[in-house]
Amino acid sequence: MPPTVPTPPMATPPMVPMSSTAPAKAGLSLRSPLVAGIAGFVVGAAALCVPWLMNSDSSPFGAGKASLKAPASIGAYTQVQKNPKYTPGSLKLINDSDPQSAKNLSAAYGGAAVVVQRYTDADLANFVTLEAVRAQSPTPYVPFVNAQDLGLAKPDQEIVTVGDVHCLVANLPTEAGQQPQSDSVNTLTCERTSAHLTVRLRFGGGGDLMHSPQQAAALVDVAWSSLS
Repeated sequence: MPPTVPTPPMATPPMVPMSSTAPAKAGLSLRSPLVAGIAGFVVGAAALCVPWLMNSDSSPFGAGKASLKAPASIGAYTQVQKNPKYTPGSLKLINDSDPQSAKNLSAAYGGAAVVVQRYTDADLANFVTLEAVRAQSPTPYVPFVNAQDLGLAKPDQEIVTVGDVHCLVANLPTEAGQQPQSDSVNTLTCERTSAHLTVRLRFGGGGDLMHSPQQAAALVDVAWSSLS
């Protein structure tokens, strides 16, 4: 019997990993509002990537009905259903939950056509959830934080823009003047949108992908090419 494989993240932002190799820097109080706020930020992050106001009397955000088909792969990442390391039980959980996620996503965009599909690499180190919608999305937003005033190298959350892609990034605290370690940067989502299409990827797992907004953004462009 193949070993039990943990189910990859649901179509919600992954929890920010607290790496044992990147302890909190000295001088940063664990009771500070910034550090305490990181956990709360992750809970609320999903709201930054969906429409705020919907009008039931019209088609919001240019919602379209033409069907979308998930690509067989996005770069080096293939659909989880094709990975032989997944047990039937793990796949059942995914196959049961993703259609409901797609239904909820469509409802959030006024009934637009959508597709939700999970991908992983061969070693199950990185997980990617594709959310594609026949509709336009607002640009992701986070509140402004002056990291310098707080004695930090980076704000706890920021939008990193790479070409046409906007990535929602959470940063673990690093003192000002210090170079943030690579695993302190956590890309939660990246998305690209136009008048009639939004392609969003959510990232998780213990691999390096989510620690590089540039690599994550490049993957969105690959998915966009397959769907547009």
